[in-house]
Amino acid sequence: MKCTDEDEFMWWYEEYSVSLFKYIFSMVQESQTAEDILQETFLKAYQYQIHINDKNKVRNFLFRIAHNCTMDFFRKESKIRRLLNGLSKEAKVYPSAEKIVEVKEESKRLLDALNGLKVAQKQVILLRKVQGFSIRETAEILNWTESKVKTTLHRANKNLEKLLLKEEDYEEITSFTR
Repeated sequence: MKCTDEDEFMWWYEEYSVSLFKYIFSMVQESQTAEDILQETFLKAYQYQIHINDKNKVRNFLFRIAHNCTMDFFRKESKIRRLLNGLSKEAKVYPSAEKIVEVKEESKRLLDALNGLKVAQKQVILLRKVQGFSIRETAEILNWTESKVKTTLHRANKNLEKLLLKEEDYEEITSFTR
């Protein structure tokens, strides 16, 4: 679907900007940075929109650009420091109430566990389980093979379960000892 006029491109923005922002934010953990990357995503989408011939591929196209822009951000900005802050459990930066709906306790717990995963595992969980992309679409966005997506997803699910169970056990033990 070639974006032939400004109204159509604005529809892209209205349709996908919230889910793209959530995806980007979940990776960078900073609201302002996520907004900047979102803007960069749509600038690049506007530049390269001629390559989209199928309406069904707009979503994949935009998420692929968002993924690439986010990875560029990590490369540019002292990647090790940012990556460790994004993955560490101490770095609990949550969006303001104005930006994202209030985070429920279970969502916070899941987000903490997600932050304990490797970056690749976190990406696969976010794209497959949160954004609802198929294995094929996830492979296209990440530029991986489908088997790598399946393997990474399997490992991510196991590790996520371990992290969630550890936290649950910890809560039970600490409540018991109080």
